[in-house]
Amino acid sequence: MFSPLLVIFFFSGFVSAGLSFSIAYLMLVSFKAVRSAYLVGFPIGFTLLGMSYLFSGTQYVLSLPENLSNWLNLLLGLSGFAFLAITYFLKKKSVKWRFIGTFPFLALLALFVVAVGVVVAYDFPTSWYQSVELEFHILNLGLLGYVIYSLSQALRNEVELSSVVLGFTFLAIEQYSLLLWSLDRSFTWSFVFAQFIRLAGLVIFVIFIMKGFRHA
Repeated sequence: MFSPLLVIFFFSGFVSAGLSFSIAYLMLVSFKAVRSAYLVGFPIGFTLLGMSYLFSGTQYVLSLPENLSNWLNLLLGLSGFAFLAITYFLKKKSVKWRFIGTFPFLALLALFVVAVGVVVAYDFPTSWYQSVELEFHILNLGLLGYVIYSLSQALRNEVELSSVVLGFTFLAIEQYSLLLWSLDRSFTWSFVFAQFIRLAGLVIFVIFIMKGFRHA
């Protein structure tokens, strides 16, 4: 029998993964239609985030090694946010993307990060995870801060991006809540709040993209 909290964590992890994969798919479709080169970065970032949420939810119902799930959750999450931040950086620098819009590249990148996570999980002790978890959340906050800053500059010409800013702001609040939880494990409601605020942020992204397709 699962406790109500475990049900919430399982539900949140799998629904978040489904929403992230949906965002990745919709952004890939948008890339094929619009052919704006920088858009291809979003499917990669949200695919990695979706995998992170999937491992996060799975560890509560399946007998996966806790160390494996924890490290994959951290590494995939950081990689996803890093790729989204790099995407906005390259967009501002007008760098031309070339071969990364292919499905093989997306798959290879995700598999590489997973492989690194598996190696780290089996080579590094659990105590190492607990000592660096806080730093991972701080890095995620920094990456999301850069994304929000980049979007805020674009709001002058593209007011409709306010929904995207709100979505990323919710993800930043999620990371801050997880940061507080990593400082004090007894503060369970901080972890619970992070699950719901993340879902809200991902739903905002899906709604924004679907509205974009309707007006296209």
